[in-house]
Amino acid sequence: MKARSFLHLLILPILLFSCNGTKIDKLLGSSSPYKDYENSLKNAGMESYALGKDWIEAGEKALLNPSSISLPYQEVTRFENANPQAVFLEYSVTEGQEIEIKVEQISQQSGMVFIDVFEKTDESQKNIHFAKEQHSIKYKVTKSGIHGVRVQPELFRGGIIQIAVTYNASLTFPIEGKNHQSIGSFFGVARDGGARKHEGVDVFAPKGTPVVAVTEGRVSRVGSNRLGGKTVSMAASGYSYYFAHLDSQLVSIGQKIKPGDTLGLVGNTGNAITTPPHLHFGIYKSGRGAVDPLPFLASAKELAEPNFSDSIDLGGPHKIIVPKANLRQEPNTQSSTITQLTNNTIVFAMGKSSDWYRVKLPDGENGYLHQNLLSSNLPPLSKIDMSNTISLKEDFLNENTFPSDLIGKKAEIIGEFGSYKMLKSESGAFYWAID
Repeated sequence: MKARSFLHLLILPILLFSCNGTKIDKLLGSSSPYKDYENSLKNAGMESYALGKDWIEAGEKALLNPSSISLPYQEVTRFENANPQAVFLEYSVTEGQEIEIKVEQISQQSGMVFIDVFEKTDESQKNIHFAKEQHSIKYKVTKSGIHGVRVQPELFRGGIIQIAVTYNASLTFPIEGKNHQSIGSFFGVARDGGARKHEGVDVFAPKGTPVVAVTEGRVSRVGSNRLGGKTVSMAASGYSYYFAHLDSQLVSIGQKIKPGDTLGLVGNTGNAITTPPHLHFGIYKSGRGAVDPLPFLASAKELAEPNFSDSIDLGGPHKIIVPKANLRQEPNTQSSTITQLTNNTIVFAMGKSSDWYRVKLPDGENGYLHQNLLSSNLPPLSKIDMSNTISLKEDFLNENTFPSDLIGKKAEIIGEFGSYKMLKSESGAFYWAID
């Protein structure tokens, strides 16, 4: 193929997607910007060339090799412009949560960053949400499970990027001026000496405090019973929301209501007659019964401002600087240990979350290391004379090797991984040598 034709193929997808906010989903008639971009590469013949092929494979490989996080989570990462990369962060979700994902481009403002949310199933990863024109996603969890977010810049774009994944309350709190930290008794605790379990949460408040609607819907029941005393129920989106022990009810059956509308006033009617005034709030799902209201009402603590000072070293090699370092499943000391790494082991720092690095081992395994366990300072362990008897390779996972005398006369050994040594040539390039 002539050089000019290849250049046209190369520029086509870049022109289509480089402007942030382009309504490419309307242009191509597809709903997923990531798939649209992937298809444009294929349609332009780019999947036959290393650059396009590497970009597609980076997205696919990320899904197979997730990094585990607990919410809320925030990290600073760095994507090299000339090296297609993707990160896939996997997290547990609970029915009722509202998940919020924000991706902010720090060092580069132009270009697309694709954000896709996947649900883990028994057989595969199912794409359930994606960002269109904004670098953020909000969605409500309808089923507890494992989700993950893949973040991948378009070709020739990247730089320093901040990723934040957190959760918010999906319902308005049922008592004015209070939040989930005001809950005094939780779902599932024993009642009547263990004869039954609590099917909701209790929030204590002065008698007469307004009890408000948690979402938009209709009043489905206004009544009374032995346990709940004066009650109000409202229905919305397949759920029934139950408010009990009211001192008075201020709505009628069939009434349409909005979040924050007053339904009644806090009291201690029913079996709460001997307790301080409080609201019992329950959630029921058709065909399933009671579900825990806490995830519907709880919001995560605010994330601290990130520190960008270490971002210049992200993506490059780091070295273990202690005799033994535990590679963790998640960025905390309570997380399970994946493996132990020894002094001078080479890892690649891919992201930074507070005091923890998200790292990738040369063999592709992911995990987390505390910042005190590794360093980007790579003093030589020894020097080595290059000769054609030593075999080198640029990529640890690549099988292609070449004789070491092609890179110069001398090199420094700066670290190791398994039976391989990492060398730094006289020109500053890094290579792997078989021990």
